[in-house]
Amino acid sequence: MSDLVELVRATMTALAVAPAGMAPKLSRLEGIRAVVFDLYGTLLISDAGGERSGPEPDPEGLPGMGDLLGKTIVLHHERRRAAGVAFPEVEIREVWAEALAEGGFPVPMREELERIILEHECRVHPVWPMPGAIELLGELRARGLVIGIISNAQFYTLPVMEGVFGAGLDDLGFHQDLRLFSFEEGEGKPSSRLFEALREKAAVHGIAASEIFYLGNDWKKDVLPARAAGFRTGLFAGDVRSLRLGEVTEEEAWESVDAVITSLEQVAGCF
Repeated sequence: MSDLVELVRATMTALAVAPAGMAPKLSRLEGIRAVVFDLYGTLLISDAGGERSGPEPDPEGLPGMGDLLGKTIVLHHERRRAAGVAFPEVEIREVWAEALAEGGFPVPMREELERIILEHECRVHPVWPMPGAIELLGELRARGLVIGIISNAQFYTLPVMEGVFGAGLDDLGFHQDLRLFSFEEGEGKPSSRLFEALREKAAVHGIAASEIFYLGNDWKKDVLPARAAGFRTGLFAGDVRSLRLGEVTEEEAWESVDAVITSLEQVAGCF
């Protein structure tokens, strides 16, 4: 993975946040032993705001490939839904290989395919650490809190994280048993199964659901399933591009969560 990490470091440049203007809610939460994060739009600034909309641009040198990728993703979603998965997730390497073949392009070996996909992601969907993210993870580690992830993600999320944070998930403090990525599970948020799976894994380590604080930027995809799993919930409202309230008003969202975080430096003070 080292070549992919170096590609990220050579490509990504700093991004800035745009304040959402939502009022913080900084309750003191007792008994928290684990802090679990969403990534895109929460720990990572994303120009896509943690979501993708509209057609995928063509990768460089592959005319028409953006449209093929979009159609292939739809087909993969339809297959998974037919198999009973309500919120299907694709494996993007399979999507690219299928779309390349459909377009008459050569399908490279896995290592080269991953490089091509990552180059496209870095160009079209750049990310950067949210202000205070690195410092927050260090403080949580120092205080002995367990750190986890539930994220809609792909294989490239790991080299992207290491590339922009300067350290891998282990060194950043993310517990190996408490990392749930949608591409590995075959379904994405707001699937309750991801949150229930993490709850079960945490229980093996003696951590109850009520001792887990989950922070994400999307009220529907993060807050609702985390609350249903019994977690304490935080809505991250630090960037207007990533804040997703869905059908609720700011006031309704504010009332429904344990904390509204407008800057990551506020998180540790809630425990």
